[in-house]
Amino acid sequence: MEYRENTQRRRQDERASGVAVAASQEQGRNFGFFAMPLLLIALMVLSACASISEEECLAADWYSIGVEDGSKGYPMSRIGNYRKDCAEVGVAPDADEYAEGRDYGLETFCTYERGYSEGKRGFSNKAVCPPGQLEAEFMQGYKAGHYIYGVNQQIRSLERDLAEVNQEVDEIRGDMDNGYRVDSAGKKHNISTYERDAMYERLLGLGKEEGRLEGEISTLRASISGS
Repeated sequence: MEYRENTQRRRQDERASGVAVAASQEQGRNFGFFAMPLLLIALMVLSACASISEEECLAADWYSIGVEDGSKGYPMSRIGNYRKDCAEVGVAPDADEYAEGRDYGLETFCTYERGYSEGKRGFSNKAVCPPGQLEAEFMQGYKAGHYIYGVNQQIRSLERDLAEVNQEVDEIRGDMDNGYRVDSAGKKHNISTYERDAMYERLLGLGKEEGRLEGEISTLRASISGS
């Protein structure tokens, strides 16, 4: 227990030192460092708003545009962006043509396979599929894919925990092999018999934790194998 507390205090000192160094470096940066990210963000916002060019507005086939947007799962409200962009050249989108094309495009988006792909990648449900068979097929795939996404998230979390356990095991074994430990100030301290016993006890506990984590990871992986 004493060794574990000493280890925790050492890590806290190291983290505090790291924070102090980072804060000092941050204060030394000039305004130009921040100007570039802000400029990039502004350009990204502007480019995202420009959904269609003036030339495209003048030669637009609104049915085809609707088909493409529907196949990507875009909502009907997207036509509002086109209406705003095209107003500058006096063009109004044909909402009926766009809606008809989008409905056709949604038939290629609202499938089990696409729902599965969207869910497995952790994308939110866009809720664009029309009620009925298309929505049912998409949601069936989405739920199956999203379940796998959730399991993979659990696995990643457990793997991070396992990595921390392995790191602590390596640190303890290294200290035991050396016969001393080094504090945050870089000073060596010989390991007493009491500390060595505590380190052995801690290693036993970490071994059990390692086995538990590996077992949970294996079980979760088996639950989605072949998916």
